[in-house]
Amino acid sequence: MIFRKAWQRTAFWLGIGWSILWSLLLSELPLIQQLDLSQHDRALRLNSPHTQPPEIVLVTITDTDLETWELANEPIIYSNLVDRLLDADAAVVVLNLLPNWVQTSDHPNNPIKTLIQKHSDRLVIVLPTSSATQSNPTEWRSYEYFLPSNNKGESLFAPKSILGFIEYEPEAKDPRSYSSTARQANLSGQFTFSRNLNRIQTLDSVALLAFKKFKSQKQLLQIPPTPIQIHFWGATGTFPVLEARSLLNNNSSILQVRNKIVLVGFSDTNNPDAFAIRSPFGELMPAVELQANLVASLLTPSFYRIVPMWVQNVLILLGGILISKWVVFGKLNGRARKRYWYWYPILGLGGFGIASVVLFGEGWVLPITLPLFTWTATGLSVFVSLLLGVQRDLINQQQCEIDRLHSIEQTAAISQAKKMLNRLAADIHEGPLQELKLIMDRLEILQFNGTASNLDPILDELENLGRHLRQKLNQTRAITLEITPELKSGLNVGIKTKLQQLVDSGELTLRVIQHIEPIEESEFNSLWLEAREDIYHFFCEAIHNVIYHAQPPHGTATQVKISLHQQDTRCTLTIENDGAQVEPSSFERLGYAHASRSQMFGTSNGYGMKLMKTIASELPNGTFEAITLPEGGIRIQLSWTQSFNL
Repeated sequence: MIFRKAWQRTAFWLGIGWSILWSLLLSELPLIQQLDLSQHDRALRLNSPHTQPPEIVLVTITDTDLETWELANEPIIYSNLVDRLLDADAAVVVLNLLPNWVQTSDHPNNPIKTLIQKHSDRLVIVLPTSSATQSNPTEWRSYEYFLPSNNKGESLFAPKSILGFIEYEPEAKDPRSYSSTARQANLSGQFTFSRNLNRIQTLDSVALLAFKKFKSQKQLLQIPPTPIQIHFWGATGTFPVLEARSLLNNNSSILQVRNKIVLVGFSDTNNPDAFAIRSPFGELMPAVELQANLVASLLTPSFYRIVPMWVQNVLILLGGILISKWVVFGKLNGRARKRYWYWYPILGLGGFGIASVVLFGEGWVLPITLPLFTWTATGLSVFVSLLLGVQRDLINQQQCEIDRLHSIEQTAAISQAKKMLNRLAADIHEGPLQELKLIMDRLEILQFNGTASNLDPILDELENLGRHLRQKLNQTRAITLEITPELKSGLNVGIKTKLQQLVDSGELTLRVIQHIEPIEESEFNSLWLEAREDIYHFFCEAIHNVIYHAQPPHGTATQVKISLHQQDTRCTLTIENDGAQVEPSSFERLGYAHASRSQMFGTSNGYGMKLMKTIASELPNGTFEAITLPEGGIRIQLSWTQSFNL
């Protein structure tokens, strides 16, 4: 399979989809067409032949000539001019007529008709048309008058033997694309005539009809498929030009027309009847010059053809797929992007440029603007699509991780709440309940001995016991089903944040020495999240012990050291102060009375040490040490193995 991997299939469909969309959108943009035309004209100028075919001669008629001839005599003088050219052995004469020369059918004399009747095999009359390939064939009425007919009004010659068309559109003076009539010519078209409107007749273009008559009986004709791109030999004046007035005055230059294709037409580009076009060389060119270039294209043959549309579409699709594959592969493969990814477009575009040059040398025009713009837009679109897709996948992945983490945190929070409730229940059972039993025992003794007169000490103890029970109840109210916010960024961050809070609030006035390092943590391990809460509670108990029993005015400590580090899988948390020497046995009897979030975990009457031991015992390979330092102070140390298997 060509597309075995998912990314290959993704690149394939993205390339096809975006290249089709962009080619449809960009192909109609005037800018693209104008750029294609500029590229086409530049290639024509660079590749224009140095020597034009010698078989072509132009005879030009100026506006001054027409003014001199007078309107009534124009067709007659024009006919005399053509007669002289034919008498001088011109092989074929192409006649560009003025519209106002069309005469009514009852005119007693029609010199053009007479001329055709005498020399039909050597004459071509030009029919100007806007399009020869439109869906509704163009109807011609006036030019039928120039065709000789018999007494029954039937033409002596078929229209296709005399009439040849030339396409001209108003935008030809400022062409917008290489498909304009100023650059592209059809060699055949369909028309209807007034004598038989229902009959569609196929006519050759002026150039093709003149070419056929010139080559008739001489050699096998090579007629290219229509349409063709006109091969321009140069700017206006490239082909030999004879002036009509000189030829009418018996100028010897008429000898130049012998065995030549002579195109007779109007040279003033400001005259609308000259049907001027904008040539690839920038200047206006009359229709007779355009006809000369087109005839020369057929004679050489050196005409150009646009590659078929299906070939262009295939190239655009293929290029779009390769561009898409290039973008997707480079996006997914950082290693390839660093090494050779950037060479792909250089090689691809270079190959495309060489192919277009080679094809142009062989007479084929390969448009490059639309493919280049389409491929660029396709590449950008694929890149944006990938970014959006990756962003969407990333958001979905992050949301899944958030949901998973939230679930794990909820599990850890619920487990921690259960553990704290169990601890509180055990504390109440082992502490206040035992004290209550002792008080009840004392009351029974007093009652038995009959000495219940002095109950003040017992009432004081009951008051203290009630206060302690209220404290425990407050601790249960403080339990929340959530992870401590300070710990979400890690245990080290939570400890540092707690220390900073104590310093900012003024509770901790000692000099703080920190050696707190990050340890390996798994955010997706509920057992570790639960244990992390316990370790944090352990730290809170220890630091509050320093505050209430080692820090002045209660103690003589000047500093407190907190360290957290990991070696292999073994982690150690140490809280050390330099206060007065205290025996470990007395440390266990120390009380804690602090009012913070850690209050729910603090105890009074000597229960803090028990909480620390309980936390240590519940950690993997957990150990707890309370060491009296020789120089004074106490070191509280908690160690455990960072291994929490679900």
